[in-house]
Amino acid sequence: MIELVTLSQAKEHLHIDDDSSDDDLLLKIQSGSAAILSYIQGSRERVVEGDRLVEGEPLKRVQAALLVLLGYLDRNRSGEEEEKLNQGELPFSVTMLIYDLRRPTII
Repeated sequence: MIELVTLSQAKEHLHIDDDSSDDDLLLKIQSGSAAILSYIQGSRERVVEGDRLVEGEPLKRVQAALLVLLGYLDRNRSGEEEEKLNQGELPFSVTMLIYDLRRPTII
């Protein structure tokens, strides 16, 4: 599974100093990475090739978006703010970083 940021980067962003929630945070990193890569769809190859991250500006933007998403998920552990989002949406503060990378695939 692709992880757009490391556990260390996430802990630094969230100001977490201990290891007690590492498993939970790793799950959020993996799930959040999958959600963001799904959101950008047709631009995925600009960020990952196979299981390797592609260095560049698109990667930096999706990493920043993931860190924002991790903050959102950390604050809303029980879905307290879920009424603010429609099914399948990401928070605005996440999508504004990556919106122009989104290339929906039409089937």
